[in-house]
Amino acid sequence: MQAQEITEAIKNYMQCDAIGLQALVLHGEWGSGKTYYCEKDLKAALKGIDVKTCRVSLFGVSDYDEVLNRVIASCLPLSDKVAHGAGAAISALVKNTIKAGSSILSEKIEDLGIQLTLKPDLLLPLLDMKKVLVIFDDCERSRFAQDDRVFLGFVNNMVENHGWHVLLVRNKPLSFEDESSVEKAIMRQILFEPDLHTLYQGLVKPKLQFPEHIDFDIDDAIIDGIKGSAINVRALSRSIPTINCVLGTSVLVDKTVKSYGRAQALSDFISYAVLASTGNTPKKPDTSNKAVNMIDNSKVIEYENYLLVSKALAPLTEGGKVSPGAIENSFKEFVLAKNPESSADLEAQDIENQWFALPWLEDDQVKLLANQLEIILTEGQYSLTWFYKIIRIALNLIDLGFWNDSFREKLLESLRLAASRDPKCNAAVLRQERAMANDFYGMNADQIMDELISNVEKEESERALNRISLELSDVDGDTGNTLSDLFKEAMQSGYSRTILNVPAEYVAASIYEGTAASQMSLHSFFNRNIKRYSDGQSLTEAVEWLRSIDDRLVKAGSKSRMGQLRTEWIRNDFKEAIEEMDERAQRISADSDTDM
Repeated sequence: MQAQEITEAIKNYMQCDAIGLQALVLHGEWGSGKTYYCEKDLKAALKGIDVKTCRVSLFGVSDYDEVLNRVIASCLPLSDKVAHGAGAAISALVKNTIKAGSSILSEKIEDLGIQLTLKPDLLLPLLDMKKVLVIFDDCERSRFAQDDRVFLGFVNNMVENHGWHVLLVRNKPLSFEDESSVEKAIMRQILFEPDLHTLYQGLVKPKLQFPEHIDFDIDDAIIDGIKGSAINVRALSRSIPTINCVLGTSVLVDKTVKSYGRAQALSDFISYAVLASTGNTPKKPDTSNKAVNMIDNSKVIEYENYLLVSKALAPLTEGGKVSPGAIENSFKEFVLAKNPESSADLEAQDIENQWFALPWLEDDQVKLLANQLEIILTEGQYSLTWFYKIIRIALNLIDLGFWNDSFREKLLESLRLAASRDPKCNAAVLRQERAMANDFYGMNADQIMDELISNVEKEESERALNRISLELSDVDGDTGNTLSDLFKEAMQSGYSRTILNVPAEYVAASIYEGTAASQMSLHSFFNRNIKRYSDGQSLTEAVEWLRSIDDRLVKAGSKSRMGQLRTEWIRNDFKEAIEEMDERAQRISADSDTDM
């Protein structure tokens, strides 16, 4: 039952006569918002019919007197009749609101010079409870309340003998089968079902900082995320700073990713954040049983998705604070992983689908299609997988006369733009695409792809050279470490040729000035990696580069005895690499002559 229905049921309960009166139970999952509902929704609704609420937490309560002391300390009013006719002690209690339990109550009376000892239950007939709902919260967190027979006897005394209206708030319902005293004390048990929209509007939304110009219903996306987690109000409150971090990320408003995909990623991320705030995270599923795994792969997918964000959300599992930078990077990776196709890719797919129907299209329909493609070309946000397909359609439009030859240059410029924006695109990957196409799209399409590869290679070489120039502006003892890292990165990414952009004098100076660790780092590279130099067309240049470094080392000498030993090791690495690379260059040259 949701908040509005529960409130109506409690309003009706407050109209019950004292004769035959029993208590209500409101039960629901821990953290589902029962306390929030009582303090916000229910309190406000009952105030509208002139009924007050007195919520008393039983957390840590161990006996009957302590419960009553907490009720008295909650500022319940004394009836006018008693207030006017009672003795000095009661008059003092009326004028001085009781702030806490029995010990403080006694101190309060003593401060007033009244030497009396009052037991809490002696005040019960003096309390005006006609329009008060007493809410006993946190029932499972009290030893006294866990003893159902004793506690329910106390509740029955309150409702039957003193006319109280009582609501017990619990995580689990009471069992009528196991305990006969339940039937005597309890009138009805109500299951609390959180109203996500109300919870969101009241607790979450006022604390959020929304981005401008969002192109999807962000409220629904957040609510879906909350719905996808185990609803826990405390955990939800703790996760609000994390949600604000996500709302501030640039990828959330990045229109190169379809809006639906961004909305779904936001929902999933929030769901994981709330779960992490409860201390629960998806567990790695057991995939040893292949038959089960084939039937239900959802848990595997859920766990793999969670791994993308687990490091960023890890602090939440221990009640810590997340790093905004980590959240931003993690969410961006999460969005891109879940949405490998951009919105531009989807538009390209739509154009391709229409293009298959070309023989049945009229001129005006083809022109409309050409306009759509021109917009995609101008924006240049499609991914690598669409390069050849877009080239083919563009060339067909030129051949059919809907575009003139000037569109070839516009097409190439668009491809360059798209290549620079696609993080998965580089010259090596483009070469693979070119090889896989195997002339399927025709010679003209291959020529455009070759031009694109040439442009991308040139840009990559320039970027590498600029990077190297910046990092090698000064040569010191650690420069060799930087150089070896750059060289290894170039070799692993398929850009072997870029290492030749580093002047031979820089490398020689790095070896000469280097510390032991720096020299050994370069020794490791030249001994293990340089022999795998992969650019066959520049092998001769690479050999000359190594010889030039070696010549400079001979002229420079060494700064120390151990430095001289390590330099000799590096020079020996050069010798072995030059011999091997020379042989490969000669074989390539011979193969080329044979083909001719």
